[in-house]
Amino acid sequence: QVFGENRRIKAVLDIVVPTLNEEANIDQLVTRLKNACPEARLIFVDNCSTDRTLEILEGYGVDIVRHTVNEGYGKSLYDGIIAGTADYIVTIDADLEYPPECIPQLIARLDQCSVVYGSRFAGDTDPAMGAFRIYGNQLISWIFNKLYGQAVSDLYTGVKAFRRSALDGLEFQCSGFVFVVEFAAKLVRSGFRLEEEPVEYTIRRAGRRKMKHVAEASKALSLLLFYRVSRLKIKS
Repeated sequence: QVFGENRRIKAVLDIVVPTLNEEANIDQLVTRLKNACPEARLIFVDNCSTDRTLEILEGYGVDIVRHTVNEGYGKSLYDGIIAGTADYIVTIDADLEYPPECIPQLIARLDQCSVVYGSRFAGDTDPAMGAFRIYGNQLISWIFNKLYGQAVSDLYTGVKAFRRSALDGLEFQCSGFVFVVEFAAKLVRSGFRLEEEPVEYTIRRAGRRKMKHVAEASKALSLLLFYRVSRLKIKS
């Protein structure tokens, strides 16, 4: 169920933010999102937070989708997407590792394409993260590119923009972090190319990281191969 004062308004842009125990970041995040994209509809999907995340969000009058149990990162993204109505959609993580101020430049790219990933590795920046995470992401991105004929540098980015029409007919089943793989694979199989725009990256300064990288990398590789060789229907 969606709660919020803007749920009946046709927005220019839907910004979807999955949250789970992000009380330390929410105030700054909402303020920066509103400043960067004042015309956007903000849709927060709370994945059963046990801290003050929901209480803080309710004070801002944004749209909120509530999960009463932990349904996963992917399910949170998908529920936020289908709760919106705008032609343009941005998904961004709540940890402030990706600056909300990068959203306008991603949206601007949608004038020429349908899907834009904000990449931590595409520009001249050197993302402040551990070598294991860097090489793991680059390996998965490389395998994805080889299997799907793409040229992405950051498959697991936490910020992306796309046209709602790009999702027409697509069905998604993955509820966890591997939703990222399912999302990308099915877009490519539908004929879209994943473009990129460099974005700044700052490692999380508050709260706790949710992803277990080794386990998720194994799932990602299996799913990449599955979607590449399978003949399952992806359109309704």
